[in-house]
This record gives sequence, C-alpha cells and structure tokens, in this order.
Amino acid sequence: MLESLSLLIPVAVVLAGALASLMAEPFLGRAGKHAWLPWAGVLTLVVAGIAQCQAGPGHLHGLFAMDQARAWLCLAILTAAGCAMAGLQQTLARDHHEGGEPYVLILTGTAGAMLMTMAADALALFVALELASLSIYVLVGLRRQRAESCEALFKYLVMGAVFSAVFLYGMALSYGATGGTRFGLAALAGREQLWLLGHALMVVALLFKVGVVPFHAWSPDAYTGAPAAITGFMGAVIKVGGFAALGALWLSMVSVAGGAPVTVPVALDAPVALTVEAAARLRPFGTLFLVLGLLSIVLGNFAALRQTSARRLVAYSSIAHAGYMLLALVPPLATGAVMQVDLGSLWLYALGYAIATAGALSAIAALSGRDDLGDTLSGLAGQGRAQPLMGLVLTVFVASFAGLPPTLGFLGKFQVFADLVAKDRLPIALFALLMAVVGMAAYLRVLLAVWSAEPKAKAETGPNALGSWALAAAAIAVIALCIMPNAVTGKGPAVVPVGKVSAY
Repeated sequence: MLESLSLLIPVAVVLAGALASLMAEPFLGRAGKHAWLPWAGVLTLVVAGIAQCQAGPGHLHGLFAMDQARAWLCLAILTAAGCAMAGLQQTLARDHHEGGEPYVLILTGTAGAMLMTMAADALALFVALELASLSIYVLVGLRRQRAESCEALFKYLVMGAVFSAVFLYGMALSYGATGGTRFGLAALAGREQLWLLGHALMVVALLFKVGVVPFHAWSPDAYTGAPAAITGFMGAVIKVGGFAALGALWLSMVSVAGGAPVTVPVALDAPVALTVEAAARLRPFGTLFLVLGLLSIVLGNFAALRQTSARRLVAYSSIAHAGYMLLALVPPLATGAVMQVDLGSLWLYALGYAIATAGALSAIAALSGRDDLGDTLSGLAGQGRAQPLMGLVLTVFVASFAGLPPTLGFLGKFQVFADLVAKDRLPIALFALLMAVVGMAAYLRVLLAVWSAEPKAKAETGPNALGSWALAAAAIAVIALCIMPNAVTGKGPAVVPVGKVSAY
C-alpha cells in the first residue's frame, strides 16, 4: 500500500507547497508576496521534480499509474509551471497586483494536470480534470477590470462546464456497459454499443480540452484574455494532461476491441496490438482523429498568419499543434497483418510543445509591458535588442514551435511524420509537412519583429532573476533533450508489423 502511494509523492509535494503558500500569503505585504511566493513555488516544483525522478513504475489500485512516458510528461508539466511562475512574478509585480493567490492556483493547476497524466480510471480523470480546470478558470479571469478578460473567462467556463458534463455522461454510459470506471474494461454481453457510445462521449470531451477543431472556439479568446504567462501555462499543462488521458483511453480501447481487456492500467510507453477486428470496430474513431487533426492543422496555421497579437497567434498555433498530436493517434491502414500501436511520437511532441509554449509566453510577458498591452507584433518590435536574454530564449522556443533543428519541436514533428509514413499514410505526412512550412511563416513574423527593428519604447521593467534563470534552463532543455529521444519514446516507431525489426 505504501509503495503504491509513493507514486503520488510528487503531486503531494506540489499540493503541500500550494497550501503553505496559501497560509503564508495573508502575512506578506504586496511586495513580499511577489518577492517570496514565486521563489517558494519554483522551489516546490524543483523538489517535486526530484521526487518524480525517483518514482518507479506502478499503479495505485488501478486509479493512477506511472511509467516512463508518464514520468516525462509530469516533468514537462513541472517545467512549464516553473516558467509560468517566473513569468507571472514579473507580470503581477509590474501590474501592482494586490494578492498572491495566482501563485497558489498555478500549483493546484499543476497538481491537477499531473493527476490527469497519471489517471487510469475515468472517475479519477474527472476529478483531476476539474482540479486543473477550476484553477485555470480563475487565472484566465485574473484581470477582472478588463472586458476581454471577463469574456475569456465566461466562454472558457461555460464551454468547459458543458464538456465536463459530456465527459461525465460518457463515463456513466461506460460504467453501465462495463460495470466499472477503469480504462480497459470489456463490455458486458449485449452492451457493446453502449460501450462505444460512452467512450465516444469521453473522447469528444477530451478533444475539447485539447482544443482541436471544431471544439476550438474558446481558445483564441481565452488565450488573449488571460495574462501572457497564464496563457502559456494553460496551453502547456492542459494539452499535456488532455492528450495523456486521451492516449491512455485510446490504447485501452484498442486493447479491448481486439479482445484483450487490460488487466492492469495501460502503460503509455508500451505497444498495444491492433488486430483486424479492433481496426474494424474502431475505424470511426480513427477517421475522426484523422479528419479533425487535418482540419486543426489547416485552420490553425492559416489563421495564425493573420494575427498581429502574439497571444492570439499562439492560440491558433496551439490548434495546429493539437492537430499534429492528433495525427499521432491515427491507426494504420488495414493491411491484414497484426500491428502494434505505440504513441511514443505523441509523448515526444507533447514534451517539446509544453516547454516551448510556457517558455515562449513567459518571455513575451517580460517583453510586452504592463497589462501585456505590447504583445502585438508592433509592440514587440526591437525588444530582443532591448532585452537580449529574453529575445534569445524566445527565439529558441519559437524555433521549437516551427520544428526547426536542433530543438525538441523538430524531433517531435519528424517522428510524427515518420510514423505516418510507417502507417502507410504517406500523402497525409506530406500534407502535414506542407502545413508545417506554412506555420513557419507565422513564427518568422514574430522573430522578425523582435530582432529586426529598433525598440519603439524602453521596457518598463527588465527581466527578473527568477525569470532569467527559469527560461534559460527551459531553453537549454528544449535543445538538450534532442540527444535522448528514446528516453521518452521508447523503442520503435508508432506502428510496426509484428515480427519485423523497427527502423529506429
């Protein structure tokens, strides 16, 4: 029992840090809140990261599980939270924010996202999802005096509540079909259609959480209305937690549809056999992933080209990135042979995306001035020259967005495209590659604005020590992790015919 509970030690450390910060906050003055609470929060995240590195594989009575892929994703969430904490410190101090509660909410949202990543049970996932969402709802509406912030909060809260209800209803149907809420349970006799309907509703709800077309309408307004550092945090941790949950649900569905119900929580880094029978039963889901993934890539990349706000550009960019990650879930074309489904490329992509998103938006927060009013391309003009460190780390993160070497974003895109080719979907891979080139044009506009012109105005405040250290470490991680991709993806491509040797 104690060994199983040890899986939750990193989450417990984060929640303990949140409670300690909450108790200390009333006793600190305004300056003290922004001086001490962010450092305490980052220290908490570092300790949680060390604990995460020590956690071994296993599961807690089928509710939460830990394996190599989940461990890396949790570390990505902790890194993204550290970048957001550093960016938020500068934002709140510069805006003369009275309270220190946003630092507490960063930690509780981090704990929720980590639990989403570890969830192996629909009920546990729902609780984790709500813990993360409720924290982020408040952070999105942090600037209550601004109309766009209130609008962002309203849209995100209402639509989030609707799709939480959709997930809950799908979970109820799945429970009726299987007699349990754990992922990987087979349907009872005569309840196969109920099983499919329940899982379809849960998949749709998770697709909303990760912001793919047509469930993306909340994303641009929520990203623009929130402070820039919060935008990065929201985009990073919710996508990682959402795709981890979606991947665990999908792997368990593939196993059950093939006649091999999961007896222990599914491991995200373990291949699952895709039989001909499973491919036939789950073909509508594969088609859904393919169509929505392509639509998200097209809309996200082309809409990003038109944006003048950096936050809104990242919002549409996040839709495109969600589309690329969704393509990693697409099953291979039926060949009559038993295949193995492995989502290693998805986890590699999610890892790079999370760090780059949180880091880029925190850097933009440092460059955009009070209330993030200078987050437009004209407002960012020349700010790389005024603040070279922030400009340099932003360049690294944007290069990772664009999929340029030697960044983790390049490796993630390459592996997703390679896996599509291995699945006999070469035309899809070529189209996705073409859309990636379109996306590069949007990112190039940001870099040209940051570096090509003289700054129109001197930044109100320069980078603080916490922000400089945190973002520099994250930028180094985005490059350094390129040399160890197998630690995240495991062995082999996403699909490989049984009995054949992987090309990787």
